[in-house]
Amino acid sequence: MSQTEENKTIWNLDLPSLHRTFTKQFMFGNIVSPRDFDDSELMEMIKHHYNAITAENAMKPVYITSSPGVYDFENADKIVGWAVENKISLIGHTLIWHGQSAPWLNKKPDGSPLTRAEAVTNMEAFIKEYVSRYSGKVYSWDVINEAFRDEDGEFKGNWRDYLRGESENPRAVGHWYLAYSNGAKDGESGGDFVFDAFRFARKYDPKAVLYYNEYNEEQPVKREAIAQMTEEINEEWKNHPDYDGRLLIEGIGMQCHYNHLNFDPDLIRKAIERFAKTGARIAATELDITFGSSEVPAVPITAEQTKSQAEMYTSLFRIFMEYSEHIERVTFWGKNDVQSWRSWGSPTLFHGDGRAKESFHKITALKLGKTLKVDCPCANRDCPRHGDCAPCRESHAKRESLPGCER
Repeated sequence: MSQTEENKTIWNLDLPSLHRTFTKQFMFGNIVSPRDFDDSELMEMIKHHYNAITAENAMKPVYITSSPGVYDFENADKIVGWAVENKISLIGHTLIWHGQSAPWLNKKPDGSPLTRAEAVTNMEAFIKEYVSRYSGKVYSWDVINEAFRDEDGEFKGNWRDYLRGESENPRAVGHWYLAYSNGAKDGESGGDFVFDAFRFARKYDPKAVLYYNEYNEEQPVKREAIAQMTEEINEEWKNHPDYDGRLLIEGIGMQCHYNHLNFDPDLIRKAIERFAKTGARIAATELDITFGSSEVPAVPITAEQTKSQAEMYTSLFRIFMEYSEHIERVTFWGKNDVQSWRSWGSPTLFHGDGRAKESFHKITALKLGKTLKVDCPCANRDCPRHGDCAPCRESHAKRESLPGCER
């Protein structure tokens, strides 16, 4: 991100490292893009706070292949190489998705679905070419992303009944489901693409941890559908000739994209409890908490919103810490409030100029068992009381040194 000198992001590396602070609980992650490597200060911040990275876009299917036999690994290679060189765990995101995928994988030129046999062949060819290239270098793969549609009410019946299929919204069509349905025989289902995707990923990168990743995962219908799918696929895997003694779906990714209006700790807790019963690991894979909306943005975020956001993050991390034996990783989807796909909602732990928000100080204080001093006179740029510290900067301007905070 190009910035003028006046708007330059300044990262304070004297702050406690997030991944070291939570080292006995879970990994801490964030996202990277190829252009980030041009910003050495940003990458030092990444190394300081995080021991896991996810490619924000560069490793999604549409950026890897455009047509049969045509692959572009240039940007993915940069990310994988940097992660390996710096001994940071890399999360491969993602292999199978209804969005941002090349049409050749599961559709004919006219947009109609391929046959089941063609889709199986293409899926294995794609996963073999992609996953084999980075076998042993990727810590975990988000094998399938967002396979379920949103559904209100109560869960009824089979998890396959809730998979994406036909939709009036062209961006929500489940093309893999439709292709697998085209030519399915008795006992077969469009939902069989789930088992095949995980089976091929295990075959071509046997060391990687394999995750299913979903948004609105705390909602009751999706919660149960995800859990039942995980349990059933793992039971089916036990009877497969290639069974290796491990779960096939080893992890469930909770994207954790929340807004202040729908943030419900009780639903989040219930989701973690249900997913834990499957035996799979759990990860918060794309965490952010927004205020406002794209129509009514929370930029700049107010002092009142900042405090409210901090309370939400604190309650969330209380739950994460309580269930840390099941939670493998917490990844934020954005480095700061400017470098976020939901920048309109000021959703991260850092202001756009790099200053730590009260949310940062609250969750680290929670882990360290400390209480933030509400009357702290600190003029530090990361002071959790004032944010920009304007109210106290003038009073300390003539001092030779500035008081510090005990956090």
